[in-house]
Amino acid sequence: MKEQKQQFPFRYQDKQIMENLLEDVSLIIKDSDASREKEIVNRFLRKVSETFLFVTIGSSGVGKSTFLHRLFSSVLPDEGMMENTRNIKEYRYGVLEDSVCVNEYVTRIFTTKEELDGLQIVDMQGLDQIMQDGLKECVKNYLYKSSVILVVFDVRRVRDYAVWDILEEVETRKVIFVLTKCDLEKDQIIEEHEKKLRQYMKEAGIQAPIFRVSSHWEDSLRPVRDYVSNQVIGSSPVSTRQQENLAELKKMLLKLSESFHLRRQQYESDAVVLKKINASLDEFILNNRVKIEDLKTALKREIEKEIAAYVKEVTAKLDPCRIKERFPNGSTDFVDYLSLVNEGYQKRMTDQVNRKTQETVQIYLAGLEKVLDGAVNCLNKRENILELKDKFYGTMAQSKKSMVYKAASQIEVTKDYYHSLADASEELFMELWKARGAYERVLANAEVAGGALGAVSGAGAGMSVAGTFASVMTAIGAKAGTAAGVKAGVAAGTAAGAKAGVAAAVTAVNAVGAVLWPVVGAVIGALVIARIAKKIASANTLPELEKKTAEAIAEFRDEAEKNKAEITEQIFETIEKLFVRETEGADKLFMEFRMSVNIEEKNMFRLEDKLNAIQGYLQQIEELEERRGLEI
Repeated sequence: MKEQKQQFPFRYQDKQIMENLLEDVSLIIKDSDASREKEIVNRFLRKVSETFLFVTIGSSGVGKSTFLHRLFSSVLPDEGMMENTRNIKEYRYGVLEDSVCVNEYVTRIFTTKEELDGLQIVDMQGLDQIMQDGLKECVKNYLYKSSVILVVFDVRRVRDYAVWDILEEVETRKVIFVLTKCDLEKDQIIEEHEKKLRQYMKEAGIQAPIFRVSSHWEDSLRPVRDYVSNQVIGSSPVSTRQQENLAELKKMLLKLSESFHLRRQQYESDAVVLKKINASLDEFILNNRVKIEDLKTALKREIEKEIAAYVKEVTAKLDPCRIKERFPNGSTDFVDYLSLVNEGYQKRMTDQVNRKTQETVQIYLAGLEKVLDGAVNCLNKRENILELKDKFYGTMAQSKKSMVYKAASQIEVTKDYYHSLADASEELFMELWKARGAYERVLANAEVAGGALGAVSGAGAGMSVAGTFASVMTAIGAKAGTAAGVKAGVAAGTAAGAKAGVAAAVTAVNAVGAVLWPVVGAVIGALVIARIAKKIASANTLPELEKKTAEAIAEFRDEAEKNKAEITEQIFETIEKLFVRETEGADKLFMEFRMSVNIEEKNMFRLEDKLNAIQGYLQQIEELEERRGLEI
């Protein structure tokens, strides 16, 4: 046994450790930009897995299994040696003797013989049969991964088409040709067939040794064993190559560790920035909640006062003794009167609601402008810690930098929009507000790319805030960019220029649909007015008129009270939506940045695991290097 080990030193105890290490590294850089490093790891993996992968091919009956079991007599189990191989058998080292069916074609056999540690030996059914079973791709995959292909021919059948066809389809690797049953033929016949084999090899572009074996196994296999030990495995060349691989891998892991640290620092820095922005927005919302509630209270009081005055004015006109005098044409005059009064009070309430809402909105937007100004200041001071040229996370660094620039650019434009609304007159405010739809599409659909907008709006020096934002809305189709041109236009604007500049934009927006703003509906509906008028007009006597008028007044009061509640509820609902939209609109400017930070936060524990894992990997590499050095 000892002598066999010396003759056939196939062991490489660190192979599995190295393979597991490389697979772990492959996973750890999976989400990085390092395509070259990924290929290096994959190449290392292939080298490790290929180091001692032997694959045997040949047609049925040429003696492949017998040859393998004789060649690897110290490591392969003897049972089944004389049976015809079915499909594919894969022999590996294991802590227990076991046999596992990998799939319908492959059986993996584990043996506890330590001599097999680091080896993978594959025995296959004859190619003339296995190809008929649809296993061609599986066979080719084994051949691709192999480090040595043992091609076995019956010395009398070297022109085996099944074998040569598969060899032509795979990348040429180290090949050993074996001629079996040589003791059954004369030397002259063997020489002729070997000559033919060399000709076929030349045609296939394959250079490889040829060994003759016979039933006198020990003598005929010694040259094969010597060749495999010295030329295929070889202790020093393998160790040297693996040391080079380990050194390169170690260098890569140190750089990766550095990149991980930068990524963590970038997250921590961005988390501080986001925390400040979130705190500023939260504080603003909390402090301004009282303003919204005050607005709702004032609007409710105004609506109640106006509807009360409306009811009082109408009921005062419904004196039964003077109804015919006041409304000589009967119900027609009464309907016209009520409609006119209804419209008047509706307009007065709408004006009051608009004025008070506008005042609050302007104050609110001025506050949001300050919040956004602070946010821009935070983003501008944000540290770009990740290196743009980092081989592992350069793309992430570029993405984050671009994201921050985009957010800051959009915030600048939004700030100017808020500023224009906060300073606008009542008429100009509503025109700008109507243009909000187009402005929102600007932020949602445009790619902010600097320069273009500056040129467009900077050239329009006669435009004011409104005119400038009209330019923003129309220029967006041309991929407008930074806010620099907006500010230039704002500085040179006039009120006249504002109206002229915004007109086209407002026309375009009006075609899109209504904008979010509180609107007071009719105090009393037209159907109710017609019904009340018809009821009063139907009276024929004074007592009947008095009765019907009292009923009409009661119905009118009930309808006014009901509508007052509905109008107030509708106004409050719109007010809530309006301020929520403004807050959410400002908040959305940080959406990408916030998502990025939140995703990184979830990844931090994985990142810490990776950092710790790298330290373990480096320790494993040092141990492997130390052992390789001792072996050399």
